[in-house]
Amino acid sequence: MNIVEQPEVSKPQSPVAQLDRLLLIVENIKLLLICPLVVGLIAWGICWVVPQSYTSLAILAVPTPPLPVAGKWQTQVQSPTQAAAMLVSPLVIDPVIASLKLADDRHLEDARKKLMDKIRTSVGRDNLLRLEVTADSPVKAQSMANTLIENWLKTTVPGERERADLEKRLTSAKTSLEVVNRILVSLADGGKEALGKPVTRGEAGTGIVAVGELQGQYLTDTISIARSLQGLSRDVIAQAPTLPIDPSAPKKTWIATAAVVTSMLLLVFWVFARQ
Repeated sequence: MNIVEQPEVSKPQSPVAQLDRLLLIVENIKLLLICPLVVGLIAWGICWVVPQSYTSLAILAVPTPPLPVAGKWQTQVQSPTQAAAMLVSPLVIDPVIASLKLADDRHLEDARKKLMDKIRTSVGRDNLLRLEVTADSPVKAQSMANTLIENWLKTTVPGERERADLEKRLTSAKTSLEVVNRILVSLADGGKEALGKPVTRGEAGTGIVAVGELQGQYLTDTISIARSLQGLSRDVIAQAPTLPIDPSAPKKTWIATAAVVTSMLLLVFWVFARQ
C-alpha cells in the first residue's frame, strides 16, 4: 500500500513569537533610531565637502529640413538629431577646449572625453533640442553652454567648396526669377490686348498660372540658398543657457535619506541575527 506524503503546512507564527520580535525592537529602539540619524548627518556633511556641480540648460529650435521633392533644390540644414550629434563632435568640442583652455597639459583626447561627460543633448517629441552642460560653478556652466552653441552655429556655415556651388545656384535662381518676371509681365499685357477679357481665363490665364508657379519656385530657391550661405543664426535659441542657482549634484537630501533608510534596515537585520 502506497503512502502518500502530505506536504507540510507552514504554521502561522504564534502571538508570543511576534511579541518577542516587537520587544526586541523596543529594547534596541535607541540604537535603531540614533545610529541611522548619525549616519544621515554624516552623509549630509560629506555632501557639503565634496565638489558640487551645476547644470546650465539651453533649448534650441532647430528648423526641420523639408521633405525632398523631385526637381526642387533642398536647403542643406541640420536636423535636430544631427545638431544634437554635432554638439558633442570634435568639430564643436575642440574649439571650446582651445578657447576655454580646458586641455591644460593633458592629451587632447582626454580633454574631449572629460568635456563630453559634462554635455548632454536630447531631442524631445516637440522637436526641440535640449542642451545641458555641467561644470563646477554656475558661471562656468553657462559660459561653456554659450561657447558650445556659438561653435555649433559656425558649423552650419558652408565651406569654401560648398559656398561656391551655392553661389552658382543663387546666381542661376536670380537670373531665372528675372526672366520669369519679364515673361509674366509680357503674358499679362498680351492677354489683355489679345483677348480683351480677364487674364485668369483662357490660354493666357493658363500660361500666367504656370509661369506664376515657376516664379514662386525660383523665389523660394533664392531665399533658401541665401539663408544657407549665411548658416543658422542665434534665432534658433529658444531659451538661452541658464545661470543655475542650486547644484545639480550631489543631491544632499536624497543621499542623506538613502543613508538613513539603508543603515536602519541593516541594523534591524543585525539585531535579529544577533539573537
